[in-house]
Amino acid sequence: MRFFAGVQAMRGVAALSVVCGHAVAARPDMVGPAFAEGALTILASGVDIFFVISGLIIATTAAAQDNPFTFVLRRVVRIYPVYWLVLLATFIASSWVAMSPEERPALDLGLVFAWTYPNWYLPPAWSLAFELHFYAAVAVILAIKPSRLFELLFAGLVVVAVALVFRLQLGFYSHPLMLEFGVGVGIAYLQRTGRLQSSGTMLAISAGLFFAGWYWIFVHGSADPQWARVPTYGLAAGLLIHAVISAEVKGQSFSPVLQWLGKISYSLYIVHYPLMKWIASSAELWPLSVVGTIAASILLSIGLAAVLHIVIEAPILNWGRKLTLIYSKRSTPDEARAQRPVLVLQEHRERAPRAF
Repeated sequence: MRFFAGVQAMRGVAALSVVCGHAVAARPDMVGPAFAEGALTILASGVDIFFVISGLIIATTAAAQDNPFTFVLRRVVRIYPVYWLVLLATFIASSWVAMSPEERPALDLGLVFAWTYPNWYLPPAWSLAFELHFYAAVAVILAIKPSRLFELLFAGLVVVAVALVFRLQLGFYSHPLMLEFGVGVGIAYLQRTGRLQSSGTMLAISAGLFFAGWYWIFVHGSADPQWARVPTYGLAAGLLIHAVISAEVKGQSFSPVLQWLGKISYSLYIVHYPLMKWIASSAELWPLSVVGTIAASILLSIGLAAVLHIVIEAPILNWGRKLTLIYSKRSTPDEARAQRPVLVLQEHRERAPRAF
């Protein structure tokens, strides 16, 4: 089993990027609306990094199993306990703290299961809807033909591309952001087949594409920002993750702090927004400077996420892992388990939980 510390560190980078963007955007009265929007535009690219990482890890772990039930169970345990806890807290708090400027909607099943967006109660959870639809596609493939996982995933991405070109209405599967999962799937395939190559210019090109995306969306003003972020942020994220894995194979190490942030990244992503909205709505309790307010928001979010991870997320992940292992041993013959390919990336264990 190979655990890529670099991918874990990039989770930390992605989560911190989104948190910093929302910390700045939460106080446009202090930093100015233009600065707040510009900062959020580039820092929101952390979501694109998450999507690429998700495509990479889900494709890699799914390729090492053929049971759709255990796959779905692990995804449910990974996503919902923390999400439901924070959603409940936000639902209660929304009586006096507005999470979005629009009128508060009813808490329907689409929001309860994070299957739809926008999400008034937890706006960052819009990305979970895309994650869950990607998981659903992988689960269907595992149920139909797990031995052809990558071929069918690539075929599905072609369907998404065709739907985009011909403007076919396939729900989430005709949204351009679904292609970013495909970037991660491509990296997983290259790694699995030993074809992952890297050059010294990858990081420079990645940085240039991140800047190009920010310029196109914020400065120039894209007519469709979701389209614009795929060939810029999405491709940049893919090059970044590609370069990180290649560098680690060659012996590069990564910051323990970023790896720790990666470990708590999902809790951090889910919990930071309602906390920041509460801080912004209680400005009189925080007589701090602009920098102090933003820094306090970020640090408190990290602290709360760490507690949530230790108390709730990690124990549930461990329980879910044990449950799926027990089920796998009962449902899979010993000889079949012995023939399974070795994982390249660790599954979403307590040591390396998914973010998104």
